[in-house]
Amino acid sequence: MKTTTLLVAAGLFLAACASTHTKPTTNLAYEGEMPQRTFRFTYEANLPATGPNDKMEMWIPYPVDTTEQEIDNVKIETEQDYKVNPLERGTGKSIYLHTMGQDIKVKLSFDVTRSASSGGTSATAKEIEMGLKANSMIPATGKVSQIAASMPVGANTMQTAEALYRHTFDRMRYDKPAGGEWGRGDSEWACDSRYGNCTDFHSYFMGLARNKGIPTRFVMGFPIPSVESEETKVGGYHCWAYFYDEAEGWRPVDISEADKHPEMVDYFFGNIDENRVEMIGGRDVLLKPAPTVGALNLFIYPYAQTNGKETRELTKSFSIKNL
Repeated sequence: MKTTTLLVAAGLFLAACASTHTKPTTNLAYEGEMPQRTFRFTYEANLPATGPNDKMEMWIPYPVDTTEQEIDNVKIETEQDYKVNPLERGTGKSIYLHTMGQDIKVKLSFDVTRSASSGGTSATAKEIEMGLKANSMIPATGKVSQIAASMPVGANTMQTAEALYRHTFDRMRYDKPAGGEWGRGDSEWACDSRYGNCTDFHSYFMGLARNKGIPTRFVMGFPIPSVESEETKVGGYHCWAYFYDEAEGWRPVDISEADKHPEMVDYFFGNIDENRVEMIGGRDVLLKPAPTVGALNLFIYPYAQTNGKETRELTKSFSIKNL
């Protein structure tokens, strides 16, 4: 990861402008043009059929443009019927594939031009409302709300958010022990365990922030290795969060990455690097058509069901090729 010199601005915050992108002033890691990279991402999934009369269904995320990334040359390779649908709840799209008694194999590939970012996009009233709303695993009441109530409010949103960020960084540690309950994004569990992966870190932070009246949002994607080799396998997903400040817009945080790279703890409050791709936003994601279980706590890996029942008898792989 490259070394970055932080430029911390002082003084009064600018009022939020009417455009879709504000100009953040606090803890900006870059001057001028943001670093960026271009790569081709490949997402493959395979669901074996269990019987000739079994209904096989699979959903996988479909990439969309954001202020930090441009998606191009999307290619879906499969022999099965499929449809690309917007999420019923959440931000983004999914690919729905189905067949009777046949394997489902799908290969999704697309080009990404990804930029580092300090955020700054404005929020609609609906986004603010959703950003303050509890999720099934980020409740509005409980231990996290009690901890939030005990913490002082800063002079402004940025100061309060940074205090919550530092608290989460100090309290949590990145750890994924075999057989552990980490990885569900359960803010109450994270509060007690004080360890976990990116879902646990950011759920705890989001629970604190919402209890302080700060809207937050959650995104899932993949980390992109910062290596020179042309093709590289990607081991698994990554997630991060945004909080909203009226003057500075949506600002990103990546607290689990900061825990893995403590020298970057200042950077990851308000900044994210270009070594990632975003796929899906939100929690309690509702796909279209909805699976039998209804909303999904998290959605980034393939979700599949056979005859209306969830199945995990599938394989998945991810890779990138630098362009």
